[in-house]
Amino acid sequence: MSKFIVLNTKGGVGKSTVSMQILAPFLYWKNGQNEKVNLIEFDDENSDSETFSNSDIVEAKRYKISGNDLDSTLTDISLDNDNLIVDVGGNKTTTYILKSLSTTNLIDVFDCVVIPLTDGEQDTINAINVYNQIRELSKDIKVIFALGRVDSNIDLEIQFLDFFGDKKGRIDDRVGYIEKIAESDRNIIQINNSESIKVSRAFGITVFELSKTNLDDLKDKMKQALKDKDTQRSKKIAYRITLINKAIEFKDDVLKKAFSVINEVVA
Repeated sequence: MSKFIVLNTKGGVGKSTVSMQILAPFLYWKNGQNEKVNLIEFDDENSDSETFSNSDIVEAKRYKISGNDLDSTLTDISLDNDNLIVDVGGNKTTTYILKSLSTTNLIDVFDCVVIPLTDGEQDTINAINVYNQIRELSKDIKVIFALGRVDSNIDLEIQFLDFFGDKKGRIDDRVGYIEKIAESDRNIIQINNSESIKVSRAFGITVFELSKTNLDDLKDKMKQALKDKDTQRSKKIAYRITLINKAIEFKDDVLKKAFSVINEVVA
């Protein structure tokens, strides 16, 4: 059983995407795909977990910071739940959670903190600041940096130039913020841009679940639609097949690689 907490003070960096699309499938897979994952969302403004209302792999619950005995709530959540992901909203929410982790000394209840960021410099600065705060709280907790909205058509080190720096001297020889991270903590996963992420949310499930859709049934339906010369139905089925194939591609290109890194880090 593993427990993860996902943090970055910067909003909009993909914390919920990492929680739902990467960590929840990982824990579900890791535990034999027969036990739901507990996802706890702390956020006063958004409720991304409700988007996945049709998921069979996650049991999600949302808590607000305001009007809440945060120390007590966090204690109960972190100690009473196994197979746990705590998805923390940005801005003040992360600040309050970090303070509560300090007050309760519960940081080491978690096996790993995942720090998401996209390719903006401010995202990177905030990620490093959170990393430093985590290391002040614990020298033992594992750390993973999750690079989001990765464009597979661009060299990763160029897209995330502020994070990695210009190691090959192709642009300006800048030193990356990664140099502020201990070498043992330079564990990195990447989440490529994919239409399947958006579509899976529309279905209320994860890409992992979408990738497991039975294609044979759809192919049989396509044959029948073509036989009936039903053009509109054929188009709809073709689009659904395309989406599932993109989800399978995401599973192969992103999930399998991320699972391997996470598994090694928390082993």
